[in-house]
Amino acid sequence: MKKINLFRTAIIMLIAVFLYSCEKDSSNAVLKFQGINNSSPAKGTAPAEGVVVESFTINVSEIEFEFDDDDNNGLTYSDIELKGPFEIDLIENGQAKVVTLIDDLNLPEKGYDEIEFEFDKNENRNSDMYEKTVLVKGKIDGTDFIFFTDEEFELEIEFEKPFDLSEVKSVIVTVSFDVYALFDTAQGGTDITAAQDGNGDGLIEIYKEDPDGNENLANKIKNQLNNIIEAFEDEYDD
Repeated sequence: MKKINLFRTAIIMLIAVFLYSCEKDSSNAVLKFQGINNSSPAKGTAPAEGVVVESFTINVSEIEFEFDDDDNNGLTYSDIELKGPFEIDLIENGQAKVVTLIDDLNLPEKGYDEIEFEFDKNENRNSDMYEKTVLVKGKIDGTDFIFFTDEEFELEIEFEKPFDLSEVKSVIVTVSFDVYALFDTAQGGTDITAAQDGNGDGLIEIYKEDPDGNENLANKIKNQLNNIIEAFEDEYDD
């Protein structure tokens, strides 16, 4: 079975930019999220024939920078926790985006061994993301579709050797997602072209207990997201 490399770029980008940091003058960090499109060239910006992704939003509930206690002279420090919700549009109006979530995070000059991202449902009743963790909108053969899940996901990125901020000037952390790959069958993605507008209201709904009868398809997408993360963590576990 093919594995989708939805999160693969994250670890590559993180290591690349961390090691590229300059001599220390400050300890500010920039945190970015990037939507990318690695669909097959023949499909252009569409992940599958007849499928168009117009928006792709994730809700980040918490980001945690974890210290390596063994690498900090035996001292224990409180990990840096950034509390959300952070609603991040990776695709907007059909275009992939780069979102600077934080541009002036001050990190203590200690050793770090892990960055953890928690994705969970949004609790803001005034948000379009309320009770949703991932929200995707687009068209299937010209008919509007919506997919969402309230599943909780965690992504842990561990460094083989603790990264010491005392030797760098600044840090840029970029987390990249190939959002199209989730539905691109050429990359092992889920085929949603068979989703139906069961109640005939002009909107194809794909989620738990949806009125169109697409719940099984929603479960496949949700499980695939879980499998992607687990495979990623297994591959890069130190």
